[in-house]
Amino acid sequence: MDYVSVEEARQMSGLRLVLSPGVPGPWSEAAKAICYVKKLSYIPVRQEIGGENRALKEWTAQTTAPVAAWNDEPPRSTWIEQLFLFERLAPDPPLIPADIADRVLMFGYSNELCGENGFGWSKRLMLIHPTLTNPQASEQSRAFATYLGNKYGYDPAKAAAAPARCAEILRALGARLEQQRAQGSRFFIGSQLSALDIYWAAFAALIEPLPHELCPMPEAFRRMYTNTDPVVQAAVTPALMEHRDFIYRTYLQLPLDF
Repeated sequence: MDYVSVEEARQMSGLRLVLSPGVPGPWSEAAKAICYVKKLSYIPVRQEIGGENRALKEWTAQTTAPVAAWNDEPPRSTWIEQLFLFERLAPDPPLIPADIADRVLMFGYSNELCGENGFGWSKRLMLIHPTLTNPQASEQSRAFATYLGNKYGYDPAKAAAAPARCAEILRALGARLEQQRAQGSRFFIGSQLSALDIYWAAFAALIEPLPHELCPMPEAFRRMYTNTDPVVQAAVTPALMEHRDFIYRTYLQLPLDF
């Protein structure tokens, strides 16, 4: 990708996505994937992972990615705001169900994946916990873990509870997928692709990243992302990972570009 700076992006119009070069963060990959499905073109904007990002904070009141900016509207830094923006800019294909019951289900499950204290949030706590509790950790790794810990409200008790929280969410998603399969659907909600299918495809990287030839992420991040916790692993069903592969193979762009 050819990234522009935050300062440059602020002077531009159209759709701009603030992303972290070199790192396939699940929130960012989900935003990119939704844009791909909807054929929304955007200008990628550089965020320095772990950096001060002063210009980004001045623009968006926070320092992390992804952020979606459309013309002169306020930048959107949460997954749900971004989804509504993308849906408005490109209503077809719809990724938010029209039926209210399906819509409630989709947003509920999506929040368990993407929202505060959800799967992605809890996995981040699990990733940084070993570093923040290791007195032998390097200064650089501790600084990065502290940076993430400040964003995700790290404390040891929350980190200790995170595997059970992740497993609970995975079991619920697995049960939903099996229920849908029994009714003849290949999707989490109804009979067509929704944002939830895309969110799961992106967030499944926090259990098992796609192979290197499809996702050439730095090996240090691959090791961090690959799940080794037995509580979490016990909740991962083959059907869940098969669904991840089906969504990527059928709807999303490969290899990942970040």
